[in-house]
Amino acid sequence: MRVLAIIKKALIMQFRDFWALLLTILSAPFFILIYYLMTGGSSTTYSVNYFFEDRDGSSIIRDQLANELKAVKYTNGENALDISEIYDTLTVKDLIKNRKVDLLLTIPQGFTDSLKEGNPPEFIIYGEASNPKYTIGTIFTVTAIESLVKKLTRNKPLYTFQEKFMGNSMTKSEFDIYAPGIFIFSIIMLILSASLSIIRDIEDKTMIRLKLTKMTVFDYLLGNTIVQWAVGVLSFSLTMWLAILLGFNSQGSFSLILLICSLTILSIIAICLILVAFCKTATMIMIVGNFPLFILMFFTGSMIPLPRNEIIAGFALNDILPPTHAVIALNKVFTFGAGLKDIRYELLMLVILTIVYYSAGVWLFKRNHLKT
Repeated sequence: MRVLAIIKKALIMQFRDFWALLLTILSAPFFILIYYLMTGGSSTTYSVNYFFEDRDGSSIIRDQLANELKAVKYTNGENALDISEIYDTLTVKDLIKNRKVDLLLTIPQGFTDSLKEGNPPEFIIYGEASNPKYTIGTIFTVTAIESLVKKLTRNKPLYTFQEKFMGNSMTKSEFDIYAPGIFIFSIIMLILSASLSIIRDIEDKTMIRLKLTKMTVFDYLLGNTIVQWAVGVLSFSLTMWLAILLGFNSQGSFSLILLICSLTILSIIAICLILVAFCKTATMIMIVGNFPLFILMFFTGSMIPLPRNEIIAGFALNDILPPTHAVIALNKVFTFGAGLKDIRYELLMLVILTIVYYSAGVWLFKRNHLKT
């Protein structure tokens, strides 16, 4: 009977901490669902564009190459490569910078003649070495070409190829590749400190006293935004300073990096307002806040690279998360020395998403915490 009494008491106490119980039970199923939505529920597909420059060669060889690339599959039968034949290599190289294409395969003049004469054919692969998907995509692509060459010649070596890396990606270490994501993570962590600073005003009734003054919503939010922006810049700068001290290499403009950082901070503060609107205590913030924190950590590319599961052409589900664009923009700046013109799409998306999230956050915050 004593054990039953303890069980009853433990159950009652567990349900009193309802949000903690909910977090414990639903966290893993929730992230299973998110992973499924982000990846499309399938194996990672590597996007390969190929340019068959050898127009004087046989069209049969070109068709066979396409078939061999399509034939590279996982053991479950799903395609490993998403291939497209292109005729404008400059456009594709821009897509590689944006990480919307993983690599470009170029078949030069004389490829077909080499096959017919039994000589090892040559080809070129363009990519960004700092893109984690590039290496695996290259392995799959070379596997397809090797299969093609084996069917048409028995000479060895079977082929030769060149890798041409874009920007300064070839000189980057593994540390250089992953550090930009950590820079963005330093900003994502604001989701807790910014939310707590606001929720404490509500929890200790400071908000009631502020409402009795001539304070406006604009005054309150602007003041908190400025403070959190300063905290975010400090965290970002400290992280970047330590990375440079440890050997991180960058060829980008610091003013441009600061602009990306500032827009990302504003977008995170906007998400914080939405979070605070649904919470009443600091305890709820610490529990419920883990959901957006983990989503922003793992599904924006800040901690691990994630495949683009495009809903429509050019737009993936990950793109609704502002830090996704910040990670891409920083990689462009650090790897290619990109200027303002080169990252205008990412900056535009950051501005649009910040406005959307901020508008929703202000409306929800006013409705739930500032109504009369």
